[in-house]
Amino acid sequence: MAPKNSVPSGEESALLKRYLREISRFPLLTPEEEKRLGVLIQTGDREALQKLVESNLRFVVSFSKKYRGWGLSFQDLINEGNIGLIEAAKRFDPGKGVKFITYAVWWIRQAIIHALSEQGGPFRIPQKQANLLYNIHKTIAAMTPILERPPTVGEVAEELDVPRENVEVLMQAETEDLPLESASEEDSDFQLLDKIEQVTMPPVDQNLMEESFRKLLRGMLRDLDEKERIVLTLRYGLDGSDSHTLKEVGDHLGLSRERIRQIETQALQKLKHSKKSRQLMGYLN
Repeated sequence: MAPKNSVPSGEESALLKRYLREISRFPLLTPEEEKRLGVLIQTGDREALQKLVESNLRFVVSFSKKYRGWGLSFQDLINEGNIGLIEAAKRFDPGKGVKFITYAVWWIRQAIIHALSEQGGPFRIPQKQANLLYNIHKTIAAMTPILERPPTVGEVAEELDVPRENVEVLMQAETEDLPLESASEEDSDFQLLDKIEQVTMPPVDQNLMEESFRKLLRGMLRDLDEKERIVLTLRYGLDGSDSHTLKEVGDHLGLSRERIRQIETQALQKLKHSKKSRQLMGYLN
């Protein structure tokens, strides 16, 4: 279900209101219900897929709001986010013990960013910047459970080996509330959405996902040699200590910053090709 495209602004506003009211009727699911539906989806049950998607449509609307003014209409952003939501529902593995929306948010975000880079209008993101934004979000998603906190701008910049200001500019631009065309006509729509969110929006629970990720990663370290284990442990604070920069790890081991980067990359590649790689990618993706 998604609002229609390419309609005059007045009709567009009416369709958006109708859509928001329609999706507010879908009940939220408990974690147990999500798990049951996830199991059924893996067997090809399309009704289960539809139910899981419908119960999370309002989250897509809420999430899409932050990309207003980037070149696509709000309705197009919702449509693209729904595509990501459906993909997440198809790939959801309830055996990981992670709430569905915690897993789905990455797919929703990437669907929207991809659409902005391909279809955007006046505020279109250049492909190079869209790719960097994609990598910024992926890096944040990968580092947060390891660090047990969101990485700083500096840590993200170092990990991606890009200037700090490039990361700052994109992250600041993403959080700016750029004005919508015909904003006055849509104010009531967003008031309705805000009311829906206040009453029914579930929080995205990161704690369970982070603990599960750390446990999985620690187990996978057994597939690495001693130096690779040391590098990843120091880089991501897997022993409970603070994370360290490439230079700090290099000084500790008597190696160059670039050599530490190579060891880290090699170790992560090994993890990707291990027997548990699909589980790992479920978190990183």
